[in-house]
Parts: sequence; C-alpha cells; structure tokens
Amino acid sequence: MSTTAQVLGVLQQTGGFLTGVVPNPPAKAPAGVAAPVAAVISYVKWGVLIVIFLSALAGVGALAGGRVFGNHGASKIGVSMLVTAVGALVVYVGLYAFLSGFGAV
Repeated sequence: MSTTAQVLGVLQQTGGFLTGVVPNPPAKAPAGVAAPVAAVISYVKWGVLIVIFLSALAGVGALAGGRVFGNHGASKIGVSMLVTAVGALVVYVGLYAFLSGFGAV
C-alpha cells in the first residue's frame, strides 16, 4: 500500500472521530448584507445579458457587412459571433435554472 493511501486512510478515520466533536453550523449571511449583495448580483446578471445582446448585434452587423461588401472573413466572424452569443445565452439560462433548482438563487 502506498504512503498516500495510508495517509488518506488515517485522515478518513480521524474525520470520522471528529464528526461529533466539531460543530457544523449552517451558513448565515451577516446582518445587513443580503440587500446589497442581491443588488450587485442583479446588476451583474443584467450586465451579462446586455453583453450577450450586444455581441449578437455585432455579429449580425459583421455578417451583414461581410455579405454586402463581399468580405467573407468578416462574414465568418459574424457567424461565429452569433453562434457564440446563442451559446452564451443557452448557458446563461441553463445555469440559472440549474442553480435555482438547488435553491442557490
């Protein structure tokens, strides 16, 4: 048996002995902090949505500009910006649903 396995075994046994000794209180926010933290989180969420929207708008502009002026490089970048914006929006919505499912939001 390796030394690492032995150390992990000892730590596991020690942790089992300490479960009744060391208290584990639930997490609680300090007084007066909940409202400012909620405000900052809401500002960040709106900021992320605005950035996603602006990147999609820039992608549409690059796509249209590339098609109109025959610049295929700009058109490819516009498509990639649109796909990235849609992917970011899916992740944003999915992450919010995932976190609210666990009661974190």
